[in-house]
Amino acid sequence: MDKAEIIRKRYEYRKLIMEGKIKLPVASAARLIGPDCAFHLYSNYIKGDKKNN
Repeated sequence: MDKAEIIRKRYEYRKLIMEGKIKLPVASAARLIGPDCAFHLYSNYIKGDKKNN
């Protein structure tokens, strides 16, 4: 697999995670999408929990 294909797939997974279409623990998501995006993902998760309570 060439480097461009790896980057393309990583971006696709990142998009799915950020849209909430794939559910992962925050630690796993952070490894895949990076700490900055994981911070936003986690903050959205917390906001969602507060709405449900």
